[in-house]
Amino acid sequence: MLETNSPKEITPQQSDGQLAHTLQRRHIIMISIGGIIGAGLFVGASASIKQTGPAVILSYIITGFLIFFVMRMLGELVIEKPEAGSFLNHIRRGLGDHITFILGWGYWLFWISAIAAEAIAGGIIILPYLHVPPEYNFLSTMILGPLLVIIMMIINLFSVKGYGEFEFWFALLKIIAITAFIILGSIAISHLGGYYTTKVNNIWHYSSFFPKGFLAVFTIIPTILFTVTGSEVATIAAAESDKPAENVAYASKTIIFRVITFYVISIGIIVSILPWEHVIPGVSPFLMVLQKLHIPFASDIMAMTILIAILSCLNSSIYATSRTLFELAEFNDAPRWLIHTSKNGVPKRSIITASIIGILISIFSVISPKVFFIYILSCAGSIILFVYIAIGLSEVKIRTQIETKKQKLTFKMWLFPYLSWFTIISFVLIICAMFFNHDSRGQIVLSCFTLFLITLCRFIVCQYRQHKK
Repeated sequence: MLETNSPKEITPQQSDGQLAHTLQRRHIIMISIGGIIGAGLFVGASASIKQTGPAVILSYIITGFLIFFVMRMLGELVIEKPEAGSFLNHIRRGLGDHITFILGWGYWLFWISAIAAEAIAGGIIILPYLHVPPEYNFLSTMILGPLLVIIMMIINLFSVKGYGEFEFWFALLKIIAITAFIILGSIAISHLGGYYTTKVNNIWHYSSFFPKGFLAVFTIIPTILFTVTGSEVATIAAAESDKPAENVAYASKTIIFRVITFYVISIGIIVSILPWEHVIPGVSPFLMVLQKLHIPFASDIMAMTILIAILSCLNSSIYATSRTLFELAEFNDAPRWLIHTSKNGVPKRSIITASIIGILISIFSVISPKVFFIYILSCAGSIILFVYIAIGLSEVKIRTQIETKKQKLTFKMWLFPYLSWFTIISFVLIICAMFFNHDSRGQIVLSCFTLFLITLCRFIVCQYRQHKK
């Protein structure tokens, strides 16, 4: 089992199979922030605004609270038993080995596809600055993308603190960029500094606050949800920190304020300065605002900001994927040789394996872009919803057992069990909404089919082990 009791002195050399505990609170905080601020905010927000209008502000608030409730439940589980490790082991506590095997491998697939997607996106951002002829654009995927993965892999191999430090500075740069955007936008809206073309009434002037109808606020939530996932990585990192319980508690308490600050306020500024009808899906609305305000080098500034967000997500994807493999291997749900750690407590085999597979998947975006690559992205995309449901069900079961034994908790999910069940049902309804929506039905069906295949693999593994005995 992972040794996560804290605090404890860290020795220079870890025994094989034991992770280091060198991450500090500042690392955990920035890891949780980095998890929710990705390229999905800087670019993906354009599609959400276009499909919903200014009312997308409400969609982000609702989504932020759902993620907050998930983190609150996770915080309760981790603080009640910090030595259990990451959220996967808390699912194991609540729902057993079979469900953990299925969702653990599903979660691994979710992040391994993220490695490929971020590598491709990073290559696309860098390529124009290399002035490569159009016929060599495939280099962004075949060379630049894999190179970015290798760089992040080396950072992760160096030490867990190295990962934490890089994520700390990546997240800090993203915070600085968004804060600068909010300050600049606020100045423009206030008509200071000579900005007189911006109007707050843009929020309701163009076809009202609900131009797509009130239901659009809820139908866009699945799309937004995928842009703010990743905060649960903080619980994985907390298992390698000096004070896991305290760090997770702090992260889970403050995540709602980060979502409101970074997402809601920035989106509010965008729809105030830029009429929602002028937003172009696929084009960064942040860039469009900067160009409207005549900010010099706006395109280069935005490209650098997006690249930082991509590298941050790539860094966290490799970390989350490798630790998921490591924890699965601990319980014989993955090959045992993945448990091996280096002298500084880094699961190097898991990191290298995750990186190689991520690179291979990204290369398939060139070889088979409309078959294999699209299938991988689609089947992994919705699995995180099932993981959140499992976290909620685990919290309900474990909390009920604790209250039956009349034990005391220092960190609780509010209004138990009503708010817990509300969160669980909300994610179930999101899955149902995706199924009945023509654009997202294929993704949810493929995700369910993937979970079925993993379940079948679990059955085969169990039968093989019984026969071997």
